[in-house]
Amino acid sequence: MSRFPSRSGAPFGALLLLSLSVRAAEPRPDVSISITPPFIEKVAADRTQLSDSLSYTNDGTVPLLVSVDFADFSVSEEGGVSEEPPGSQHTSLVPYLRLSPGTIRVGPGQRVFFRYAVDTPPEFDQLRGMVYFSAVPQVPGAANQVLVVARAGVPLYVENRRSRPAALQVEEPTWERESGGYLILKTATRNTGERNIRPSGFVRVRSKDDTFDKTFDFNEGREPVLPGQRRRWEMTFGPVPQGALSVETRFSTSTRTSYESEAWIPAAQD
Repeated sequence: MSRFPSRSGAPFGALLLLSLSVRAAEPRPDVSISITPPFIEKVAADRTQLSDSLSYTNDGTVPLLVSVDFADFSVSEEGGVSEEPPGSQHTSLVPYLRLSPGTIRVGPGQRVFFRYAVDTPPEFDQLRGMVYFSAVPQVPGAANQVLVVARAGVPLYVENRRSRPAALQVEEPTWERESGGYLILKTATRNTGERNIRPSGFVRVRSKDDTFDKTFDFNEGREPVLPGQRRRWEMTFGPVPQGALSVETRFSTSTRTSYESEAWIPAAQD
C-alpha cells in the first residue's frame, strides 16, 4: 500500500483538532462529526456574489452546540497548515465571507446545513480562508469529567476567472530505500500559475525479473499546491521487493500536461 503523507504535515481536508478541558461526567460522551465537502474551491469574477452550503452531521451519541468562526491560514513547503488571525493575509477571504447560522444545536444523527456567501472585491487573483466548526457536547456535568471539544476546519478558496491556470515546475525526483521494504520519493514543485493544483498520478514499481509489478497513487490525499507556492514532497510507497527495481513516475502539472520520469533503484544492501 502507499502510506501518504508520511512527513508532509497536516492534510488540507477537514482539519480535526481536539481540545481537552476538565469538567465532569461519566461515561465520556461519544463526539464524532463529518463535514461535506472537506474543502471548497470556487471560480468567480470581480465584484460578483457566490453562495453555496456545507453539510454538518453529528455522528456521535450526544447533542452538540456547534459554533462557527473564521481564520486565515499559511502553508509551509512541507504542506503543514498554520492558522493565522482572520484578515491578516493579503489573500484573506474573511472580509468578504458570510456564513449562517453562527451557532446551532445538532442532535445525535442529525444533519444541518450552513449557508455561506462571498462578495468578491473589485480585483483579486485568489482568496482563501478557513471556516472552523467547534462542537461542545451538551451533557450534564459531573465530577472529574473530561470534555472533548471537536474543532474542524474546512478551507475555502475563491479564484478569479481571469487568473492564470496552475502550472507546476518539477525538480528531478530522488529515491531512497526505507527499512521494512519501502521506497521514499523526494521531489519539489513550484506552482507558477494563479490557481490551485492538486497533482494526481501514479508510481509504478517493477522488479527486474517482472515478478513484481504494482502501481501506487501519487498524492492520494489530493493536497494542493497554492499559487506561487514551492512544495516539497516526501512520499513512501510499498512494501516492495529488496532486489533491483524499475520505477516509473507520472503526475499532472497542469490541466493538459504531466511530468514523467523513469529510474532504476539498486538492490538493497544486506
